[in-house]
Amino acid sequence: MSRPRVLVIDAGLGNIGSVLAALQRHDCLVERAQQPLCADDTACLTHVVLPGVGAFAAGMEALRTSGWHSWILGHWCQRDLPFLGICLGMQLLASEGSEGAPVDGWVPGLNLIPGRVQRLVDDSGLILPHVGWNAVHWHESAGDLAIGLPDAGDMYFVHSFAFHTFDRAHALADSEYGVPFTSVVGRGLCYGVQFHPEKSHDSGRKMVKAFLEL
Repeated sequence: MSRPRVLVIDAGLGNIGSVLAALQRHDCLVERAQQPLCADDTACLTHVVLPGVGAFAAGMEALRTSGWHSWILGHWCQRDLPFLGICLGMQLLASEGSEGAPVDGWVPGLNLIPGRVQRLVDDSGLILPHVGWNAVHWHESAGDLAIGLPDAGDMYFVHSFAFHTFDRAHALADSEYGVPFTSVVGRGLCYGVQFHPEKSHDSGRKMVKAFLEL
């Protein structure tokens, strides 16, 4: 098998240095791009990663103004090739999100995995954002993405909002912070993880390796 060639989308959604470093630990070619690639360069890629931190509305605006919105939908994901959204990158895969939206409104997302992103709410008084290590309970439907990973193994989280899938078949793992929330989503070869694999030590490295082998 030839070495994977991975594109990391840099849409200005946060520091992506740790994501690049995590990928470079594996036997793959990694490149970073601030602007969408032309058709010839796109054809050479095998995997795409969208990292991000921040608010849903600002994230979608950044994807639109940079041209990545059209590239992701029209040049990559319609071909069902491996795609991984991390943290905010996962949330932007949803149909809509409330963070940064007008009161009682919603901001349209990429709609690659039907669902909505809402604030984590519970009655236990837990502080937001949810920051730190937490168990990830993988479902059987996670398939090859969870190869080599223990059920209930810890990953590192930083978030205040969570992805609620419209179809539970697209929820590949769950975690809990006061209330249960979906920590991994997937549809075809399009995946999203709420945690930061690049900050999750051995478990994170194993998950990145599994993604690169898809």
